[in-house]
Order: sequence, then C-alpha cells, then structure tokens
Amino acid sequence: MSVRRTAGLSVVLMVTVVLPLRAAQDFDFDFDLRAVHSNATQSRLTGGLGTTRYSAADNGVQLGEIGLGIRRDLAETVQLIAAAVSFGDRGQPGLGVTEAYVKWRPLPNHGWRSQLKLGAFYPGISLENRMSGWRSPYSLTPSAINTWVGEELRTIGAEYALDWLGQKTGHAFDVGVSAAVFGWNDPAGTLIATRGWGLQDQQSTLFGTFGRRDQQPLPERTLFYDDLDKRAGYHVSANLKFRGVLQLTAIHYDNRANPAIYSATLDDTAWKTQFNSAGLRFAPNDQLTLIWQRLYGRTYAGSGPEPNCFAFGSYFTLLSWQQGAARYSVRYDEFTMNQPVSTYGLYDHEQGHAWMESYSRQWRAHWSVSAELLQVDSRMRSRSWVNLPVAARERQLQLALRYSR
Repeated sequence: MSVRRTAGLSVVLMVTVVLPLRAAQDFDFDFDLRAVHSNATQSRLTGGLGTTRYSAADNGVQLGEIGLGIRRDLAETVQLIAAAVSFGDRGQPGLGVTEAYVKWRPLPNHGWRSQLKLGAFYPGISLENRMSGWRSPYSLTPSAINTWVGEELRTIGAEYALDWLGQKTGHAFDVGVSAAVFGWNDPAGTLIATRGWGLQDQQSTLFGTFGRRDQQPLPERTLFYDDLDKRAGYHVSANLKFRGVLQLTAIHYDNRANPAIYSATLDDTAWKTQFNSAGLRFAPNDQLTLIWQRLYGRTYAGSGPEPNCFAFGSYFTLLSWQQGAARYSVRYDEFTMNQPVSTYGLYDHEQGHAWMESYSRQWRAHWSVSAELLQVDSRMRSRSWVNLPVAARERQLQLALRYSR
C-alpha cells in the first residue's frame, strides 16, 4: 500500500468516525506514522521467516497503525470495551476488531471485589502492554512473548476474577485469582511452530486474515479464531500486589484442542497448546520501572500416537526510566523453539536473543515522538529449507510520530 493511499485512509477515518465522536469522553483514537530502516529478510507477516515487522523492502515512510477504542458505561457497574485497528502497510486497509467484551465489576464488599468479563479479550498475561489498544508505553515493539500473545491468543468466552483488597483495609498487599473458559482458539500455536518467534507490534484481528496475501515460501494463516473440536479451553491465574510497588503474576493456559481434528477451511488440524507464564513488575517510584517475564510451553498438531510437537520458551527483562515528558527504555529478550517429535521426519529448531532501545517524548497534549532500535540475532533450521542462511542478524530502526486521544 502506498503512503498516499494510507494517508487518504487516515483522512477518511478521521472524518467519518473520529469527528462525530470527538466530544465523547469514552472514545479513544490514535494513529502513528513511521520512518523505517531495516536490513531484515521477508517478514513473518508476509510468509517469510524474518523476525521483525519490517524488512528491507519496507524502508521508508509507513503507517504504523490506526486504532479506535471505546469504553462506555452501560450501567453503574457494567462497561462495554471494544477496540479496532488497521495496519494499512500490510495489505489490510480496513479496520479489524481486536477485542470486544462486556465487563461487570460490582462495588467491593467487605474488602472483596468480583469481576466478570464476557466476549473476546486478551488473556491477562502481559505486564508490558498496559495502554489502550493493547499497546506498550515503553516501546513501539513489544517483547517476543507479547508479540506472540498479540498474534495468536484471545480469550473468547468468559472470565471471573476475585480480588482481596488488603491495601484498602490496612494490609500491605492485594491478592487476586481468576479463571476463564473459552473457545475459538484452536489454531493457537501455528505461528510459533511454523515461523518461530517474532518481535513486532501488529495484532491479529478476530474476523480477518493475518499478514498480506503475496508470494511467500510458507502458507498464509487465514483464520486464527476458530473452534474446530467444539471443546472448551481454560486458563487460571493469580496475582499479588505489594504496596503499589511490586506486582507478581502467574498464569496457566490450555486450549484443550484435539490435534487430530482437521479443518478443510484452514487446511490444518487444531493445535493443542499449553503454557505457563510468570512475571513481575517493580516500580519503586514514578520514574523507574522493571519488568521481567517468562513463558514456556508446548504445542501439538496432527494425529497418531506421536503428533508433531514443538516446545517453546522465552523470557525478557525490561528497564524503563521516565523523566518528565521523556522516557528511556531498554529490553533484552531470549527465545527458543524446538521440535522434539516430528511426524514427517523434519525437525526444526530456533534459538535467539534481541536487544531493544527506545526513547519517547510527549509533545503537547496528544502528540508524542519515539525512536527505537531493535536488533535480533537468531538461528533457525527451517530457513535452510527455503534457501536462506540459518543464522540471521536483523536490525530495525523506527522513528514514529503518534497522535492519541
């Protein structure tokens, strides 16, 4: 998509959607334009095995995203939350819904607070993507873990959470637990098995394709959210917050998919995906934030006594410092994917790490500027299957101008 066409799309969206709702206090709108320089190979978003969002073919001015969001009170304790996004530079000029759900949160009772979500929403994994539209305040590009969450995971169902608000009653900490039951996430695990880990900020949408249709060495995933075996999955989590300084989280996820179920629409089987994740966020003052997170699990596809199996894991450490309107952030990621069992006799393996450095500055009330440098070093055996070097060092520099309200 040309810059002229994406700019035209921005104008149309602003006139037809944003201006009529400009006075609404529960309406969010953001867009960003980016100057990009990358030496990476074809992106995983277009069927390649590059780890970054942009490849060398994308150098120049790009539309980062156009995002729309709404948070509307339906009753005193009931809220509707929805978000849609467009990544025009990936051949998908239309808006796609990323989440839409209703949240019921009654008033606390004797230090206890309940919450019920119904709809489609992100599982409570990330301590990094904390802004509206599931964006990160620390960088343009999220960690490998949260890249994958944005690409393949949604809870489409119901989640109940119960919190004990100890800090409201004179104690030093709050404690919470949650449980969710969901469907329509049977293909989760496809990307990480076939294309490995990535570091990019494009999210999949609930009803659209992921990536653009063009010539590519690997097949395109056309649907992410489908219920192939009619069997519900679940995730359970726990969290602890200490004096507003430290937050600890843990989650277990299991989509309970039957890997023997085949879908002609997807031309693939369901993927049985299980993982555990744990993280901490330490913010001793208004300036310093430290985040650490680890995720590890397995995904299976195919029938037989030994279906294809892929073990995967990643962790990252992020350090961020905010001084007035400026924020400086640095992050280190490590990630691995290994195929210990293969039905077809081809065994894949990936090992890599990444450094991210970011600077952002708020400019006036709604504008901000950001600069980010990302370097990813990785080795992936399947690159040799499509005549690419196994080892790659990919660098990506982005300069972004963002409007957000």
